[in-house]
Amino acid sequence: MQLNEAFKIIEKNLDSLNTELEFKKTEQTDTSITFKGEKGAYRLVHDGETSILAFECNYDSGDDAQFNTISRTLFELSSIDERDAKSAANEVRDELERMFKSRKPVDLDKIKMPKAVSRTKAKNGSVSYDTDSLANRFGVLYPEFKDEIKMNIATYGEFLPETFFTEHGNAKVLDVIKNGSAADQKKLFKMLGEVFEDGTNEVQDIIAVTILGEMKNDKDMMEVADKYMTEYMSGPVHEVNKITAKKNGYTKKLENPPAYKPKRNKSFSLANALGQGK
Repeated sequence: MQLNEAFKIIEKNLDSLNTELEFKKTEQTDTSITFKGEKGAYRLVHDGETSILAFECNYDSGDDAQFNTISRTLFELSSIDERDAKSAANEVRDELERMFKSRKPVDLDKIKMPKAVSRTKAKNGSVSYDTDSLANRFGVLYPEFKDEIKMNIATYGEFLPETFFTEHGNAKVLDVIKNGSAADQKKLFKMLGEVFEDGTNEVQDIIAVTILGEMKNDKDMMEVADKYMTEYMSGPVHEVNKITAKKNGYTKKLENPPAYKPKRNKSFSLANALGQGK
C-alpha cells in the first residue's frame, strides 16, 4: 500500500471526529499529514527507514508550536492493508478523544508537584523512592522544569517519567554532563545516585535506561559519569550503555514504545533484564 493511500483511509475514518473537534487538514507531504484547529494541532509522520508511524500533537495551533510524540506504531507499507490503516485511525481517534474532546484550559498553579518519600524512611528501608520522588527531586534541582512536570500530569492524569524525560528532562541531564561545571555535575549524580540506591525497580530502570542510557556509551560523558556515580549505580549504567550504544532490538523498543494506556506501567526494563534491578 502506498502511504498516500493509507493517509486517505485514515483521514476518512477520522472525518467525523475532525468535524466535531473542528480540525482541518492544513498540510500533507510525502511522509506526513497535519490537522489544525483552535484547540491545537496533530499530525501523523511516517519514517520510511524504521517503518514507524508517529502520532504527534500540541495544544497550540500556532505555526511555531512544538509537537510532542504521543505514540508510535509499526506501519510497514509493504505488508499493511486497509484493515491496518483503519486500525491506526482508531488508535488516533482514541487519543484525540482523550486529549481534545473534553479538554479544558490547564491551570498549572492548581496542579501539585509529585511528592517525594522521606529520605529518612528511604534510607532505613521502610519505603523506597519511586518515580514521583524522582520527579520531585528533579524539580527541586531544576525549578525551571516544574511546569513541564505539572503539564505531564495534567495531560496524562499521572506522572509519566519516560515521556517527561524523553521529551524534556534528558536534554538538561545531557547538557549538564557535557557542559556543566563540576559542582553541577556532582549535584546531578548525587541526586540520581540517592534515588537509584534506595529506589524501586521502576525508578532504577528510568535512571539507568531512560535517562543515563541516553549517553549511549559516549566516552567523554561516561568519563564524567564515572567521577560521580556510586558503585551501586555504576555497574547497571555501564551495562545499559553498552546496549544503547548499538542499534538492536532493545534500542528499537526504547525508541518506539507502545501507545500510552492509562494506569499501566509501560517501562521497558533493561536494568532488570540485565539482572541489575533492586
